[in-house]
Formats: sequence, structure tokens, C-alpha cells
Amino acid sequence: MIHRLLVFFALAILPQISSAQKRIEVKDPEIKFSYLLPERWQVKDDGYDYIIQSTDIKGASISITYLENAKGSDYLESLGKKPSFDEDFDFELRYVLADEHPNLKLLEQGSTVVDDAPARWVKFQYGAQGDKTGIFYMYQKLDQTFKITSTAPTVDFEKFQLINSTILESLKSEKVK
Repeated sequence: MIHRLLVFFALAILPQISSAQKRIEVKDPEIKFSYLLPERWQVKDDGYDYIIQSTDIKGASISITYLENAKGSDYLESLGKKPSFDEDFDFELRYVLADEHPNLKLLEQGSTVVDDAPARWVKFQYGAQGDKTGIFYMYQKLDQTFKITSTAPTVDFEKFQLINSTILESLKSEKVK
């Protein structure tokens, strides 16, 4: 009997969960990506950064940036050898992330898969008293390097991370045909 009630409940709530999110597609001349946008979240696109913001958690946002990977013999000849993905990731941590987030303190890091591609991530705190927490993901796909920075007030980070994970798991990219 309890199994029937659980099945009935799941079937009753599934349409509400599905309608609470909508798939957003972002097109570029060469690639497109899409993800599920949670209810009460909004998008701001300034042409360089693509930002998804929470209206429920003040100060919570996800920034998605993607850059075409450098190609060609001129690039290789002018720089010597092409830096590895791990070297690029370390550069992002030391210089870019540290510059954009004052008083940066790295908490933990690891590897995962985002959009069917191997990714590296780092969780960090920043701000005057470490009052903000973030997680940075970086991966390569479709000749692009994707950089995703998700931040929220430290007191709300665990709640935010559940939503952030759902958005990342729904992320799909492909070449424009």
C-alpha cells in the first residue's frame, strides 16, 4: 500500500517539477549550449559572461564563459609549446580567480565530468571575512574551454550547491549545424 502511495505521489508531483524548469538554449556562431533554468532564476548576458542569477538567494550566481582554444602553427611557434589543460587550470586559479575574488582561499579541488567532458574544479572562499563561497569548473569541449564560476554567500552555499549541481548536470553543448 505504501508503495502505491509513493508512486501516486511521484506521478502527481513530477509535472510540477518539470514545469518549474525550462530548457534555455544559447547559440553562438559555431556552438550552442543548453541547460535547465530553475524557476525564479534569471539570465543576464553581457556578450562576454553569461550569468544565471538566483532571485531567492541574494548574491548567488553562476557565470559561464567559453573561449575558443588557440589553433595554428603561428600560435605554437610564438609561444613554444602549447600549455596543457592542467597548466591552464592552474593559471586560472593563481591569477584570474584570485584577481576576481579578493582574499581567495582554496578549500578543496578535484576532477569530475561536465557535459560528458573531463573537468577540474576547485571550491573556494573569498571576501573580507570569507563570507562568500564559490566553486570553479573548467573543461574543454568542441574546441572551446568552458569556465563556470558559481558563487553564493557562505551561509547559503550548501542550499545553492544543490541547485548549481542540477544546472551543471543538465548542461549540453554541441556544434551548430
